[in-house]
Amino acid sequence: MANTKDVKLLELPEEITGDGVKIYGSTSFETQVAILSHYLHSLDGKHDIASGEKREKILETIRDYIEFKRQHDKKNPMWDNVSEEVVTKAAESPLESDLFADFFNVPFPAPENPKFTFIDLFAGMGGFRLAMQAQGGKCVFSSEWNAYSQKTYFSNFGDMPFGDITKELTKSYIPQKFDILCAGFPCQPFSIAGVSKKKSLGRETGFKDKTQGTLFFDVADIISRHRPKAFFLENVKNLTSHDKGNTFRVIYDTLRELRYSVHYLVMDGQTYVPQHRERIMIVGFDEDVYGGKEIFTFREFNWQVQSHFLLYEVLFIL
Repeated sequence: MANTKDVKLLELPEEITGDGVKIYGSTSFETQVAILSHYLHSLDGKHDIASGEKREKILETIRDYIEFKRQHDKKNPMWDNVSEEVVTKAAESPLESDLFADFFNVPFPAPENPKFTFIDLFAGMGGFRLAMQAQGGKCVFSSEWNAYSQKTYFSNFGDMPFGDITKELTKSYIPQKFDILCAGFPCQPFSIAGVSKKKSLGRETGFKDKTQGTLFFDVADIISRHRPKAFFLENVKNLTSHDKGNTFRVIYDTLRELRYSVHYLVMDGQTYVPQHRERIMIVGFDEDVYGGKEIFTFREFNWQVQSHFLLYEVLFIL
């Protein structure tokens, strides 16, 4: 994880006026909360932090967060005169500190005894995370650039997602080791509705869409750097037919070049929820770990069968 000395809240103004006045806004606050929440949840809210460098990083981040709250939440007296003793105690036992109640008193906490770890890219409001936590997974990093989705995600899980995953600074906070990469990378450049709208506006689609169409390659970059045991990707069904199949061919070949086996299937959400919603699921396994010999198949069930069996198959093959 990157050194928090490189990312201090008071060094992240969103705007500097002509008079040199620094203006701070939601992006800076969200960055700071992301740093702090990921640190606190990495402790599981119950383990004492070790002495040394990690301890100082956490304490510095907490001090910075408290200073921000003191300046911007003046109606709440809780942030006034927070002693160093309180800061240290909060770092060592976050669950026992009122300072961080919002981080842990959430509707969907992480499992107490996780079976695997995962990261959640293009996290939205947390659909992928709900599914993975239900199978015993612990999220160790999340990223989502939309500010409203970030706030909702934080309310659901107590983790503020980091922002733009195309930025090296954001990528620097991804833990080196984790088991599964999850990503529902943006579908608008490939969806039927999205393509029609962009064409009507004279805009590029697919990989030619420089804003959203190339984000798959950031996913591939992270897979290449971190070598998770598996990945789990999701997109619209039109991904397979976009540009006469060339778009999906590039995605498939890229993942294979990274030495991952690739399994994919267009599945219909009506099997599990009362909605006709077709999406492609792409699951891959590291050939350096499994040698391409993993036993995996997609299975679609009828409504009488509980859907968690499918996720069980996808995840517990690890």
